Amino acid sequence: MNPELEHRQYAESLAAYALGALPDEESARMRHHLGECRECRAEFEWLRVSADALPASVTQVDPPPALRERIMDIVEAEAALLRAAGEVADRPQSKRPSTRRSWVPAGWLRPGLALGAAGVLALGLVLAFTGGGPGPQTTRAQLVGPGLAAARASVVVRNGRAQLVVTGLPSPGPGHVDELWVRRGRGPAQPAGTFVLRSGTVDVERRVARGDMVMVTVEPGMGTSAPTHRPFLVARV
Repeated sequence: MNPELEHRQYAESLAAYALGALPDEESARMRHHLGECRECRAEFEWLRVSADALPASVTQVDPPPALRERIMDIVEAEAALLRAAGEVADRPQSKRPSTRRSWVPAGWLRPGLALGAAGVLALGLVLAFTGGGPGPQTTRAQLVGPGLAAARASVVVRNGRAQLVVTGLPSPGPGHVDELWVRRGRGPAQPAGTFVLRSGTVDVERRVARGDMVMVTVEPGMGTSAPTHRPFLVARV
C-alpha cells in the first residue's frame, strides 16, 4: 500500500482508537504504528486528553447493546469505500477564498489538523450517548509561540460552563501565571481565572457562549484585569 495512503488511514482511525472503539486486531496495528509515527503519536496524545474529559463531564447512561456493532459496521464500510477510491478519496475540493474577517491578527493562529470521517463519527456518538440533553462541545485551541510545538489544548463547554484541557504546556516564568480570558463579540476580554499547569484540566471562571473567544496569556503576579501580552492560546467556541 502507498505509505501516504496507509498513514492517512491510520490518522483517520486515531479518534476511534482513543475512544477504545477499534477491534483488537486493528488496535494492535495502531499501537505498532504509533510506536513509529511521531505525528500520529502527538495527535493521539491530544485526542486522549479530550476523550478522557468528555465522559467525566456528563452523567453516564448505558447505550443500546447493539450500538458497538452498528458503529463498527459503519466505520468499516467507510474504510472500504476509501480504500476502493484510492489516493484521491475525500480529497478536499478547492473553494473560493472567504471574505469573512476575524479580530485575531494574522500570524497568531496556525491551521489545526482535521479529524477523519471515522473520528468524527466516533466523537459524535460519544456526545450522543454519554448523557441526556445537549452534550458537551469540544473546540480545539490554536497555540502559537516558542516551546508549544508539542502542546495540545481544547475547550470543553456544556451549558455555559467551560473547561480548558491542556497537555504539554510550558510553565510560565518565575512570578508569572497563565491567565484565562473570555471575549464576547467586539467587547473587551474578561478575566476568567489563572493557572500554572503543564497538563490537566482548568475551570474557566466565566460563562462561555457560542461564538465566544477563549484565550490564555502569560501575566505577572496573580493575574491582571486586562491582557498585557499577546495570547499564545486561542479557541473560538
